[in-house]
Amino acid sequence: MDFNYSDLQRMLLDSAERFITEHFTLEHRRSLRDSANGLDEVAWATFAELGWLALAIPEDLGGLGGTQADIAVLAAATGGKCVSQPVISTAVLGTHILSGATAPRTELLEQIVGGAARIALVHGEPGERYAGAAPRAVTLTADGDGFAISGQKLLALDAPSATHLIVSAMLEGEGFALVLVEADSAGMSVENYPLLDGSRAADIRFETLRVHGDAVLATGKKAEALLMEALDRATLARLAQSVGSMEEILRICSAYLKERQQFGQPIGKFQALQHIMADMFVVTHQARSALYQALAHAELSAAERSRALSLAAITIGEAGQLVSRQGIQLHGGYGVTDEYEISHHYRYLLTLEKISGDLDYHMSRVGQA
Repeated sequence: MDFNYSDLQRMLLDSAERFITEHFTLEHRRSLRDSANGLDEVAWATFAELGWLALAIPEDLGGLGGTQADIAVLAAATGGKCVSQPVISTAVLGTHILSGATAPRTELLEQIVGGAARIALVHGEPGERYAGAAPRAVTLTADGDGFAISGQKLLALDAPSATHLIVSAMLEGEGFALVLVEADSAGMSVENYPLLDGSRAADIRFETLRVHGDAVLATGKKAEALLMEALDRATLARLAQSVGSMEEILRICSAYLKERQQFGQPIGKFQALQHIMADMFVVTHQARSALYQALAHAELSAAERSRALSLAAITIGEAGQLVSRQGIQLHGGYGVTDEYEISHHYRYLLTLEKISGDLDYHMSRVGQA
């Protein structure tokens, strides 16, 4: 694998770092927590203008046809400033399912590229710790010339700001199915809430919500494989966000150790703190290497892809815990306060690890492989 950035990746990284650094300041990110759904509409329009929302869409469907390495470059840049906008839910996970559907949804993909549509996956259900492509309790039953959805879903990430939902359900005679639902449809009750890092999720109850027959995106084994591919792509992007966050923590802590004075000298001269920084530096570089390893296996068979991804998730998850906790320790007691950037990275990394399946989940998946 070539670790050097391509011309496209360099251009993508430069524009991303410039905009994100200028726009997503600590004060601005804190202000987003007071909004109804956490969506920064100004930033979202800029994401569309810069082509980020089209990056993962195939060229023949109106996108840029970017690789997963391209997506990782962008994701790492967003992770550096703890960006909690629904980019991955929409532009990575959602676009992959819509592009790979039995009948690709080109009109909706165009709306995503233009910034008018946002997607959320509605998959997790009560009573389960990890949601794979297992049988669902939510049902999709024939109803006239369409279908009716009934059941309950939990922790639908980015659903509060979504215009469309992709819902997993069981269809009689077909098995597992993915269904496209407009977010403002009648027949469902939604409970929105913030997560630890300020991103949003929702619990949704479907009460015989009716959809048209063409709302079914895929069924059976095709739907299962499509969902797992999309989930793995989203996980890979979130791992890149974690690496970006850790690298920013190193920068923050390095600057702090040079500025903070104690006993008449910068605390960075104390050997004990130098040792902590050295440990943080080593595991952060190991995390980036693990990300490269996962990217190198991203286009292989499902088994090889999943195993490499879980191995990377274990390495990056453990590194994220060490780096964020030690970053707080280096700042002393006020490192946990909301006024300090380091506390936001701690919450951001913790949320990313839980969203994509925690360490126990990925260790179990490696063991099964």
